[in-house]
Amino acid sequence: MIAVVHTPRTHDRGCASSTPSSTPSSSSRCVACTSFTPRRRTHRRQQQTRNERRRKSVDIITTRASTPDAPDAAAGASIVDAWSVTSAGATGAPFAIPPGIETQLFQVGLAPYLAYLWFLDRARATPRISNFGARFLLLFVAATIPAGIVAKTRYGDILANVDALHGGSESLLTASNAMFAYGFGSAANAKEEEEEEDGGETTPAYVALGLAAMTCAVGTIAIGSSANAVLGETIFAGEPSNALSLPTWAVHVSSVTEWALAMKYVAVHAERTGNPAWRNLTLAMSPFLASGITACTFHAFYNPTSINALVPLQAALTLLGNAGCAYAAYTISSAEKENTAAFAEGKLIGNPPIEDGVSFAFKLALWTALVSAAIKYGELSEPMKDFFAQPTYSKSLSMVALPSVVWTYYALNSSEDAPKLTMADVKSFGVAGTVSYVLIELAFWAIAGPAAFAWYKFAEGSWLDLSDPTDKAKLFGAGAVFINIVRLFVPLRLAAALALAPTVAKFIDRGDDEQSID
Repeated sequence: MIAVVHTPRTHDRGCASSTPSSTPSSSSRCVACTSFTPRRRTHRRQQQTRNERRRKSVDIITTRASTPDAPDAAAGASIVDAWSVTSAGATGAPFAIPPGIETQLFQVGLAPYLAYLWFLDRARATPRISNFGARFLLLFVAATIPAGIVAKTRYGDILANVDALHGGSESLLTASNAMFAYGFGSAANAKEEEEEEDGGETTPAYVALGLAAMTCAVGTIAIGSSANAVLGETIFAGEPSNALSLPTWAVHVSSVTEWALAMKYVAVHAERTGNPAWRNLTLAMSPFLASGITACTFHAFYNPTSINALVPLQAALTLLGNAGCAYAAYTISSAEKENTAAFAEGKLIGNPPIEDGVSFAFKLALWTALVSAAIKYGELSEPMKDFFAQPTYSKSLSMVALPSVVWTYYALNSSEDAPKLTMADVKSFGVAGTVSYVLIELAFWAIAGPAAFAWYKFAEGSWLDLSDPTDKAKLFGAGAVFINIVRLFVPLRLAAALALAPTVAKFIDRGDDEQSID
């Protein structure tokens, strides 16, 4: 994900000790330069000419690649990082963030995502269009690399600030999420799928999604063209030049909406297949949802450098989602292998969530057009204008955490037949359930504790001092809020413990078998 732009040569042909400096010093002259007086001046002039050309080449590349919003391509750099937006001291965070860490996190996340695709393909109950949509995401990842490079080298800015490239590449993510959601939402039995291919009544995916795209495009164009007349031109006077256009906002809103719906449809798929392991995938998809909302939050504040740390956060959430989905797909595939007789026929119980593809397309298009318009034009009006004009981590993290947690809980429990998670479900696994719950709790509090103190630092501008009576009073007030927030995560922690319990049980049983053999 890093492209080489220019690498100046350190040594010149015919002069092993020459350097790319414009005027060679006496310590850098080669033997040939001092051996024969008649050739010395000619050789030095040729060397100076070559060095001057190299210097100009580096200056040209540096001018094109380095900008305040693209610190990774600073003066003298020879590479362009397509995904990086961070640099030392430019994130607004109270702690140092390694420059370009988001690129490394995105790269590391590729391996677990490929594992996720491998296990998902082996799950017989995976709808074909959803399987294709998950693989289609790789095209989006590949497209962001040249788009990011072009944004930095030609426009001198990060990809998020070049609207045409940004919206074009993100549209591939929207297509991927749309196919993934529609596949699970309209999933039919294997026999019914064969009938659909022969001309059944169910709307094909390409028809429904194509209709949604065209309807949304018409709606956003109509709203955008009439915005000046309806709202007045004065409202746009203070809009930053890097604000997302209405079509690009529509791409983002559609993408997040489709993924949120997919989480719900996957949970319903668990009930229809009789394989509860599919609920693990819904839970594992929640970091992806938070990652998408993080990106939208960053754009809503107009991509400021003061909250650049949101991009590494997005990369970390993506890595977590990749790893979680890989494990969830593994549990689904394993459950099908262990219960071959139950899942062999591929029968699904009840009706799919999407029974009318045309109606689904129009609803999705209408929702996307209206919400994207509400975001773009709403943040330009009072009092939202002042809110988004002052970006802070306390605001942005709240905008990410709250909807992610609430929707994940809703997706897991929206169905009337959805199992209600209690501690009794964890205890039903015996020792494995207890061990799983302890591991999840330790991991949760290892993250929640430091995150709470960091949140206080972001909000107050200083670390909590327990020796200060004022800070102690603040601690009691903040503690009450923290406890209520933590309670929202209880169902997610129980769900994670239940998802981990079968794997822990296998390890325990394997250990017991080895002891019995000995």
